Amino acid sequence: MLEGLRANKGGIITWIFLGAIILVFVISFGPGSLNQGGGCAGAGASYAAKVNGKTIPAVEWERQYSQLYDLYQSQMGGGFTRELAAQLGLAEQALSQLVDRELVIQEAKERGIVVSDEELSSAIHAIPAFHRSGAFHFETYEAAARQNFGSPAKFESWYREQLLYGKMLAAVGETVKVSGAEVKEAWQADADKLSLSFVRFPLAAFQAEVKPSDAEVKAFAEKDGARIEQFHKDNAARFDQQKKVRVRHVLARVTPGADDAAARKKIEEAAARVKQGEAFEKVVAALSDDEGTKARGGDLGFVTEGLFDEQFAKAALALEQGQVSAPVRSASGWHLVKAEEVVPAKKVSLADARLDIARELLQQDRARKLAAERAQAAHAAARSGKPLAQQFPDAEAAKKAKATPVKVGGQTIAAEETGTFTASSPFVPKLGPAAELVGAARAAKAGEVLPKVYDLPAGPVVAVVTARETPDEKAFEGARDQVAERLRNEKEAQVVSRWLEGLRKDAEIERNLSLLGSAAAAQ
Repeated sequence: MLEGLRANKGGIITWIFLGAIILVFVISFGPGSLNQGGGCAGAGASYAAKVNGKTIPAVEWERQYSQLYDLYQSQMGGGFTRELAAQLGLAEQALSQLVDRELVIQEAKERGIVVSDEELSSAIHAIPAFHRSGAFHFETYEAAARQNFGSPAKFESWYREQLLYGKMLAAVGETVKVSGAEVKEAWQADADKLSLSFVRFPLAAFQAEVKPSDAEVKAFAEKDGARIEQFHKDNAARFDQQKKVRVRHVLARVTPGADDAAARKKIEEAAARVKQGEAFEKVVAALSDDEGTKARGGDLGFVTEGLFDEQFAKAALALEQGQVSAPVRSASGWHLVKAEEVVPAKKVSLADARLDIARELLQQDRARKLAAERAQAAHAAARSGKPLAQQFPDAEAAKKAKATPVKVGGQTIAAEETGTFTASSPFVPKLGPAAELVGAARAAKAGEVLPKVYDLPAGPVVAVVTARETPDEKAFEGARDQVAERLRNEKEAQVVSRWLEGLRKDAEIERNLSLLGSAAAAQ
């Protein structure tokens, strides 16, 4: 198969969703990434799910979660946090996507759909990351495949399944038809745009302001025992945590064809220098091949079982705080690992967690009340004619006006702009999903304060419509084909969604829900 790749220079296969898969492979899991999956050096002990007897490794869930998180963060910027990701169920979304993908691949195999060697070769040739000077470069491909999956054969097996996944989805959606009336209606929705000025009142900031007394916490615990018990059940992974170790490492990379012994010797030199008393961070700066962590002293963050290369994680989790490992071999090369912090595994009973949960819930309740009161006051002031930017100036505006920025819990509360976005979308830039808010904005005119305060997961929002753009019929002909293609894709997605529901009903699916919380905590 690999030799065939050298000769095959042409052809491109584009299936549904494959562009995103390629992009993630190239950007997020490039050569040298440790946090990359069981394809590199064998899966860890944990699993994410089992679908009709087929196991999905935990590390594949971690990849999918990271992709989703990065997507939301790119849309919402600093407004998207781990806490908000948890509220939106991002961990469950990632797992569901992996389960669905496995169901599709199994169905494709059952129907006899195949991806030929020629199709696979053409698709691999089309990945830009494997190109040099505008042409496919075999050595670059081979090196990347080994670094990310352990061998080119393992990468090709994985990628063949992704192509198979695309073929199956394309077959399901190929009968979709789009009428001219539907295209016109969709174009009108696209051409309807708006922009908003808004102020968000972050619950996290208000929660930092709330400081209930021990007596108040105790009284809450006695009054709301059932709610506390339910919280403990709903957050089981939080109270039953895996051991984790925050580590630094020195990496001597081993690329295809490189001298393994030379890399090990380099790590042995690093170990000797550390043993003689040289600071680990200085040894990292002098010897490590991991450019991604070199600037921060080799800091990799927390390692947990099943989420890193198996041998690397095994060595890291065996260390005590401050201890340095013997040389460790992973798919990336040889490592020297130092444990900076060790967080032991722990299981916190309901009795032990009771007061802590009570404090957290009481803080949340009071934070919601304070945020709602502040938002209602801002909304009333805006409707009385005081602009949001005047009520809540950013640092620069406050300086010019010789005013003091509004701060809550150490965080500045300032008016922001969404920029122009499609009014038919329930997703608001910088705010995320907000269908009710968008519905009200569509019915408003430029300059109008929206009629109420809108409760969003991150906190209540007050908004003003700053601009409205309505469809210009003269522009329809130029946009017709593009809108028709988008609409066809959307209808195909709906057909695929209904088809997937049928697959799920007939499948045996076991999800490792306890893994989700522990893995998310390790991000």
